[in-house]
Amino acid sequence: MTDNRFVQATRPVVTRLVRAAVTLVVSITSAAALAQAYPAKPIRFIVPFPAGGDLEPVARGLAEHFTKLWGHTNVVDFKPGAQAMIGTEHVARSAPDGYTLLICSVGAMTINPSLYEKVPYAVGKDIVPVSLVARTPMVLVAGSKLGVKSYPEMVALARSQPGKVSYASAGIGNVTHLTGELFTRRAGVQMVHVPYKGAQAIIADLLGGHIEMYFNPLPSARGYIASNSDKVTPLAVTTNARSPLLPNVPTLDELGLKGFDVSSWYGLCAPGGTPKDVVDTLATAVADAIRKGDLSERLKGFGMTTVGSTPEQFAQQIRDESATWGRIIKELGIKAE
Repeated sequence: MTDNRFVQATRPVVTRLVRAAVTLVVSITSAAALAQAYPAKPIRFIVPFPAGGDLEPVARGLAEHFTKLWGHTNVVDFKPGAQAMIGTEHVARSAPDGYTLLICSVGAMTINPSLYEKVPYAVGKDIVPVSLVARTPMVLVAGSKLGVKSYPEMVALARSQPGKVSYASAGIGNVTHLTGELFTRRAGVQMVHVPYKGAQAIIADLLGGHIEMYFNPLPSARGYIASNSDKVTPLAVTTNARSPLLPNVPTLDELGLKGFDVSSWYGLCAPGGTPKDVVDTLATAVADAIRKGDLSERLKGFGMTTVGSTPEQFAQQIRDESATWGRIIKELGIKAE
């Protein structure tokens, strides 16, 4: 005979267990549905620099490939200012749902946090890496004012006149500045840093014979190098492999600075808290764009080499570079203007 008191006592427990099981099933089903549905609407790619810069072809290439992949017409939105911090903060404060993404680069992710006393986002917390997309070398370009035609000539001149040969940069703490500082250390030369407020003025003065050298990212250097061979000479590239666009220009590694490998790079980042499955979906889509789409060939024309990475690999690269640039900034006491 069944004890009614036992049945009555156990009924609430059973009811609670059933409800919990139903809730769990619904949650799992909902989560799976959300994961399968992403992306269900257009994605906004935020570029934290003005239109026409190095990051724009990366943003448009990804946006177009993702449109082909998922069918939504994606948007590229420019939010320049404050050394990329305005656009980066905008993404950091956006909903972590995978629909507002950042085309991130060296300065915002690896230099600003050490250069500025206050940065409105924390890398790895408020803004997280998705995938490295492409990288490009810096080109050490000499102007006619320097009067040299090769890297050995330049080094010999700099060593014979310590503190007299100069190099320009696009601003204090800019990657063009820090690359120059790293170079002088590795090459054992003393040079004078001449900061400008932006790259266009440097290029004009370089072509005009008013400055001596500049570490210029290849996308913006390729045009004037090709058309002004009488005014500028590319002496070396900073990556560990030569660029297909400058096949006759040696690497600094080849020239004796073993292991010198500095690039200006472009990646995809997302707001902190973006679900891992969404981040992984995006990283896979970047890899798809590189392997199957026309992104690699498209960016090659700008002097970039597509890379692709997992979020974890990209995060490690950012940590490593942050340590390198942070050490130089600290040791030299570099302060943002």
